[in-house]
Amino acid sequence: MNIKEIQFYLKEAESYAGKNFLQPDGSAFVMTPPSELTLKYEQLRQNLENKNIQNKVYRIAKNWSNIITEMPNGDQKNTPIHQPLSLTNIDTLCHNRYLVADLSPGDLESFPLETLGGAYLQYMCHGGFYEFDKNPMTPDSELKWFLRLLRQTHDFYHLITEIYHYSWDGGFIVYNNPECYERNLLVLSEEMCIYAFIMGQVRLKGVMPIVAQWANNCVLYSSKWLKDAYQLWLETQDYEAIKQFDFINFLSECEKWMYASFKLGCLESEICVDDYLEELHEILEPLPSNATPEEQEFREMVLESFERGLRSYQLVGFQWDRYLGNTLKEVREFLRIPRRKLFRDGSYYLDADVS
Repeated sequence: MNIKEIQFYLKEAESYAGKNFLQPDGSAFVMTPPSELTLKYEQLRQNLENKNIQNKVYRIAKNWSNIITEMPNGDQKNTPIHQPLSLTNIDTLCHNRYLVADLSPGDLESFPLETLGGAYLQYMCHGGFYEFDKNPMTPDSELKWFLRLLRQTHDFYHLITEIYHYSWDGGFIVYNNPECYERNLLVLSEEMCIYAFIMGQVRLKGVMPIVAQWANNCVLYSSKWLKDAYQLWLETQDYEAIKQFDFINFLSECEKWMYASFKLGCLESEICVDDYLEELHEILEPLPSNATPEEQEFREMVLESFERGLRSYQLVGFQWDRYLGNTLKEVREFLRIPRRKLFRDGSYYLDADVS
């Protein structure tokens, strides 16, 4: 494989990957202000209470469905349907411009908590995210289609890998409360873990130096983002102003490398995982002797996530909206997702994790 080809596709994706500017359809990649997010969730919680659905702090959601069936009287009903699991060729998805059907917190009628749909809604409630289709782009090119699909399915990746992104409300920054710092540091470091998982799915060894750098600097990057970058973002809403910070670039790196792998036909290729891991550890610098236990643990989390991405089936070829009625356990097993070894105190399990 020619390195010039890889660089060509990385450069091609540069204009869109990780950017938060207005798209041709008028949409934008923005952070929901904490005040608006709180209001949305209060409304959602109230609706659930009115329907006499489970009402626990971390057991809010009951169901999720976007599968619509016609009833004899013409009414529509949301119904969970168990489907035989399969992967779809990525070129076929691209040809059909496949995107996940719209999913809304308003669809809360049918799926039990142990299903993919029920667990996804429960995770959304726990995690404090509300919008499903992040930064929707009109898919008028392969690049825009591919990036939109990645952004649509990003939170499914969190769910299926147990790398949960919980309780981000800008706590340390918005409330200037030091007690929020450790929790927010965990939230951002877990976000790096999902990027490391995605880099494992790339199937190109060019990602090795990037993952090695993330593993060694996970805590540093997260701390700088918490203390400096996010505050600057709140004050300016200017993407260019925060490009100096590394954290915002993780999304861009993942999208660019995934796109390059897609164009080079490598996403579905078979690899020797042990060869990849051996090469990674050859370039991985040891942590300094004065590294804290926290720094060591976060590094191990990143490395574990990368390995899990290498060992799993390619998630880009999985059509999530077809399988919302299947159990989370069988979806994970079908996709060959290794169970997570390092699960820090302060994170939460879903009902489907322990069922």
